[in-house]
Amino acid sequence: MLVTMMALALAQTPEASAPQQPVYDAAFRPLKKSERSYTRLGPVGPYYPQVAVDARKNGEAILSCRIAPGGELDKCKPVAESPANLNFAVAARVMADRKRIFVTGDPPIGEGVLVRVPFVIGAPATTEP
Repeated sequence: MLVTMMALALAQTPEASAPQQPVYDAAFRPLKKSERSYTRLGPVGPYYPQVAVDARKNGEAILSCRIAPGGELDKCKPVAESPANLNFAVAARVMADRKRIFVTGDPPIGEGVLVRVPFVIGAPATTEP
């Protein structure tokens, strides 16, 4: 929650009339068959930062992205992560670049959005059949 509030504050411009970017929760694509051994790390799987795994830390990252035609995330940049220095933001950007995360609902095509990517060890994960 704190990260989301920080990201919203960072995303705001000094102009009072500037629209605020909407925040969407990331949805995860199923883990590949070859990634089955990572299901213990949750839907993030092999992208969970090793330093966070070693410390048994959960966290989240906020990305600023554009929504491409078809609803894919495009041109994502890290905005915030919590806790800091555990590489959650970098991992989230890599997942976005590799099309492993997306947003559901009706995101505005061509517009900028904020995407919250949760990292929770042991969260339910699905794998490809």
